[in-house]
Amino acid sequence: MKRIGEMIRDAVERGGRNFIIGIGGSATTDGGTGMLKALGCRFYDEKGDTIAEGIEELDKIAQIDQTGMMSELSECRFQIACDVTNPLCGEQGAVYVYGPQKGVKEAEKEELDAKMRHFARQTQEVLKKDYCDVPGAGAAGGLGFAFVSYVPNVTMKSGIEIIIDAVGLEQEIRDADIVITGEGRIDGQTAMGKLPAGIAGIAKKYGKPVIAFAGSVSEDAGDCNRAGIDAFFPIIRGITTLEKAMRPEEAEKNLTSSTEQVFRLLKMIWQPKNGE
Repeated sequence: MKRIGEMIRDAVERGGRNFIIGIGGSATTDGGTGMLKALGCRFYDEKGDTIAEGIEELDKIAQIDQTGMMSELSECRFQIACDVTNPLCGEQGAVYVYGPQKGVKEAEKEELDAKMRHFARQTQEVLKKDYCDVPGAGAAGGLGFAFVSYVPNVTMKSGIEIIIDAVGLEQEIRDADIVITGEGRIDGQTAMGKLPAGIAGIAKKYGKPVIAFAGSVSEDAGDCNRAGIDAFFPIIRGITTLEKAMRPEEAEKNLTSSTEQVFRLLKMIWQPKNGE
């Protein structure tokens, strides 16, 4: 997270004032403290020592000092593109949902979530506001929480909203017969506000069918049907290695073949009968 803060600091020092920042796919779960440190915020334990990087010492935070935060941040405007609605803590929070992607073991979840809760409580005491349960607070290891809590002039928007505004996507969907979407892996998280679910939501507004393709599909992907994706399909056609499956030419071949077969089926179903 520290690198994100360093990039923001550098951009601000160069005169940048309007930011669109996509959060997700982070490699750490630290509640955004790494970013905040880079922007000048300081976190101390009871002895007055600076806490270590990462999540391990979040439960040692006894004092939060914002006096060193960049004053120029008040002149900035931040649009945070966030495609999930997870809170910071709990079974749907940063540690439980996204921690395992970063090496958190099942037996560690409760302890690490407690550390995150301590950070949230300390933040509430300082700011006199509680953003722990704000949708998206748990995104990117808690980076969403850090932004809405500590950085001024922040608006949290789904990535799909930003894309809609930028490329006129809603008009394209409204004029389409079938909407095609997808991502690398379709799973339960896809239904939690990620891009394919956002596209499906727009499509359903206009009564359009939605089909999704993915490199792989998990057992809990059925949640995506309830999120508006009418049908989803994995494109891998046989036993293979991850390395081979991710080669651009192999992915293109698999996607093309899978799409062709799906549309052959649709053509057969929609083919008018003789005399109709």
